[in-house]
Amino acid sequence: MGGSSAFEGERARARSAPHRSAGEGDGTDLTAVTVAYRLRVPVSAFRDRAREVAARIAETPGLVWKIWGLDDATGEGTSLYLFRDAASAAAFAGLAALRDGPADRVEVRLAPVVRDLSEVTRAAAALA
Repeated sequence: MGGSSAFEGERARARSAPHRSAGEGDGTDLTAVTVAYRLRVPVSAFRDRAREVAARIAETPGLVWKIWGLDDATGEGTSLYLFRDAASAAAFAGLAALRDGPADRVEVRLAPVVRDLSEVTRAAAALA
């Protein structure tokens, strides 16, 4: 089931937004990545494998955090990632593990974080 940094999908189509600064002139480039997918394996098998690799995913260069979202009834999921910088996010989005995993209909998106608005909506601690 693919590499250690991620295994959410097969045939990933990374669509990257042009890089802009994360906040208005703050010089940071925090980058959000979303990976939406539909499992082609049983949810229980996916969860078992996810438990095995979660600690390795946490070691992905530049990763601040990952949130797992999965609808057990449909097998559709969305993973949310926050990266310290656009280069780390782009490297992650290009991983073969995203293309070789247990899912299809994978969609990967990258976007610079808008710090000021994110702080208003209670993300300040996550962005620190």
